[in-house]
Formats: sequence, structure tokens, C-alpha cells
Amino acid sequence: MYGLVGFLFLVLLISCTGNQTAEEGNQGNKPGNFKIGWASADITPGDPVLLRGQFHARVSEGVMDPVTATALAIESGNGTSSGKAILISCDLVGISDGTLDGSGNNLRDLVRKLVVASIPSFNPEEIILNATHTHTAPECTPADDPQSVYGVELEVMAPAAYQQFASEQIAKAAEKAWGNRKSAGISFGLGHAVIGHNRLQVDFAGNSRMYGNTDHKEFSHLEGYEDHAVNLLYTWDKQKKLTGVVINLACPSQATENEYLISADFWHDTRQMIHQRLGQDVYMLPQCSAAGDQSPHIMVGSRGEERMQRIMGPDNIETGRQKMGRRKQIAVYIADAVTSVLPYMNDVIDWDPAFDRRMQRVELTRRLLGIEDVSQALEDAKRWEEQYKQSLLEAEEDPGIKEDPRWYKDITVAYRLMKRGQSVQERFELEKVQHSLPVEVHVLRIGDIVMATNPFELYLDYGIRIKARSPAVQTFLVQLAGSGTYLPTARAVAGGAYGAVPASTLIGPEGGQELVEATLDLINELWLN
Repeated sequence: MYGLVGFLFLVLLISCTGNQTAEEGNQGNKPGNFKIGWASADITPGDPVLLRGQFHARVSEGVMDPVTATALAIESGNGTSSGKAILISCDLVGISDGTLDGSGNNLRDLVRKLVVASIPSFNPEEIILNATHTHTAPECTPADDPQSVYGVELEVMAPAAYQQFASEQIAKAAEKAWGNRKSAGISFGLGHAVIGHNRLQVDFAGNSRMYGNTDHKEFSHLEGYEDHAVNLLYTWDKQKKLTGVVINLACPSQATENEYLISADFWHDTRQMIHQRLGQDVYMLPQCSAAGDQSPHIMVGSRGEERMQRIMGPDNIETGRQKMGRRKQIAVYIADAVTSVLPYMNDVIDWDPAFDRRMQRVELTRRLLGIEDVSQALEDAKRWEEQYKQSLLEAEEDPGIKEDPRWYKDITVAYRLMKRGQSVQERFELEKVQHSLPVEVHVLRIGDIVMATNPFELYLDYGIRIKARSPAVQTFLVQLAGSGTYLPTARAVAGGAYGAVPASTLIGPEGGQELVEATLDLINELWLN
């Protein structure tokens, strides 16, 4: 009798053990086959550069704070699984990848070539870059002549020269991270912080627009959802000392986005806060989740928030036209999320997490343009062309105009909007022969979490669809792992706000759902192995 009971108990025990997550099954394991390495590099230029993020040109007038590239090298071998990757987060607007111009001369490929040349065992697709989308980062494109970007001569470092500088610094960080790898473990957790807000307001007629005051009688609602989750991945050395943290949240770093100073925006303040609380040797790798329709700007109740920033203390200092209070506030929110989860992480370290990855070049249906889209865009482009030529003539006839250090603002707006309108016709012709656009999608499994990248400013709804259906315990979505444009939802297209109009997009709602399904297919593939 006792033998039968014992046998049944053993069967039950084996069954329960088989259903454990990787985390539960590895808590007692010792460091060994899983290795982690960290490094960072300063990618701040020493000369004035064009700042990316607004239609008008901005020549940098100094450095508010440095822009950084942070690299996390991962190697897994002879344990649960094997493989390697280097994740690199950059304080930039985007990661040029040749998608927009078909050029092989882009930041992503330059970095990969340099790393592979130094570490021949790496394949290019094992090196994954993402941008935090700060609007006060240097223009980083293959353009040798700034005039080709903004239509006027400006005394700045050529974007191509900055791209070369940045690629070399980023590659050095990647190589150093790989060289620094040691036996390690990971743990993961979920926090929350109210940082990202939907930035699109909708009126009673169904029209949406980006930003603007909401204190008018036609204001109906904000267009979409907000995601306040903070996905966290902590890394530990074999003495159980914290070495770094990956922080993933749905908000671009644009609290002080209009400045003429180089800046990493709120991620700089967050780095300082993390170092203050956890130590100077702890690395931080930021990731922007799906957030194409999000920003840190508060659309409803901003007066109350601004009041709290004013009364919360001396950190609310003036910098030009912007106040730092919001950035400091965000840094506190993020650091609170990191440190509130941290006390529980030491007991759930996985020393041999499952590790696997997939990369696929997914063909997405282009957002097809109609002749009416082209006609409207060309009409707009013509109007801006006239304004550009008029402004150019005025500057030539009156050299005194250029004595104003920001004389070029209006003329460069006109030029960029002219080129934007003209590009719609170019796309219309291209779509006749190319109905789809190939984009690089990466999926990495690390223990019971997954990271999934895309190159777009991906509207939040798509990210929520992926998260909702993902088999992972936590899903870290990473947008702008490339140079992609906005990818709006159907309701955003219907509303007609800036990010959803034809000139702002290469892919529409049909391609957006294709991206969702392709990403989930890759994630499910990893979970079946």
C-alpha cells in the first residue's frame, strides 16, 4: 500500500517539476555556461552638428549632457542552449539601416562590419542596435553635404562624418562588452511608471491631431491606449553582485525635445539616478517599446503636473526655454520602478537560462498611395517650394539675416516639407514595381522572457497585440531597431493626424498586422523548441 502511495507521489512530483518555468528550475544552479559582458561609449561629437528630430534644422549650440551607446553581450553554451548576441542601445533618433534609401552606407551595417572584422566568429545579424529616440541627438545619415539635408549651407560636421565617428565608438563598445563577458545570471521583473502618454487628441468630428491644447469644447478624447509597464532584466556576476539592468518602457525620450543642445533627454537623468542609487559600476540599457503615438508630454491635467514639478525642489532648473523638472520627475519614476523590484530579484536568479534567437527579413505590404494622395502632396510641396525659394532669395539679398544664429529655421522647414511632399510621388512610382518592404525582425528568448525588435515608430496598439498573445512571461518590445517611419493603426489613419498621413508612413495598418503575426510566429517558434 505504502509503495503505491509513494509511487503516485513520485509521479506527481515529477509532473510538477516538469511544469516549472526555467526560472523556478534554475534558482539553485551555480554560475557556469551563461556569460554576460557590459560596456558603454560616449558618442557625443566634439564639433557642432545638425540635431535630428524636428522639421527645421537645429545646429547644436553646446552639450546639455552626453549621448551614449550601451552594449550588452550575451553568450550561452553547453548548458540549456547555446548562442550569442550583442544588444546595443544608442541615444539617437533612429538607427539608419538602408531601408529608406537602399544604401549600404548606414549606421547599422557600419557597426556590424567593424565588429565582425574584430570578432570574426560573429554573424552580422547577431549584433542588434536600437535607438532611444531622443530629439536632441546628432543627425546620423550618409549625407556628406548638410545642404542636401536642409537646403542651405550650415557650418556643421557633415552627417556622414558623424555617422563614421559614431559607428566606430559603438563598435568599440560592442567589442569591449564581448571581451568583458564573464559567468553570470539573470533575473527579470515587472514594474510600473506613468511616463508615456498618448499624444493624439480627437475632436467630436473624429479628426485627430498631434499635441495642442485640450481645453476647448470640441475636445472629445485621446486617440489610443497607454502602457505604463516597465519591463526589467537584471544581470548578476557570480558573486550575486548586480552588474546591469535593461529597462524597457513605452515612451520616446523627448521631454526636452526642442532644445539646440545635444542631449540624451530623460535617459541621462535616469542614468545618474541609477548610478546614485545602485552604484557607478552598474550599467543601464534603455529600450523604447512600441510608442509611435506616445510621448512624455501630458495632454490632460498638465497644469497640475507642472505645479508639482515646481514645488518638488531645486531640481527644477532652467535650461534655455525648457525646464528640467519633467526629466527629473521621469528619472525618479523609472528609478523607483527599478529599485522597488530589485529586492526580490536576488532570490530568483537563473544561472543557466534558455537562450535562443531568430532573425527574419519580413516582407510587409506597403501602404499603397492613390493618385489623390500624390496630387495633394505635390500641391503642398509646390506651396513649400515657393516659400523656400522666397526665403532663400531674401537671405541672399540681405546678408544681415544670417547674423541671427538661428536664421535658418524657417527656410529649412520649408525645404524639408517640400522634399517630404515630393517623396510621396517617388513612393507612388516605386510601389508600382515593389509592393512590399523587407524589414529586419529579431526575437530573442532569455529564460522566460522574450525581446522582439522592429524598425518602426510603432503605434502602441500593435505592441499590445503582441504582448497579449505572447507565450513569454514578459515580452520586451523594442522599436526603432532601424530607421523605420511611423506605423499607424487604422483608427489613426481615419483620424488623419501627422504620424498617420501618407507622407509620414511607408507601411499602413495591413502591414502593421503582418508585422504582429510574423513577430508572434517567431516567438512561438522559440517556445516550441
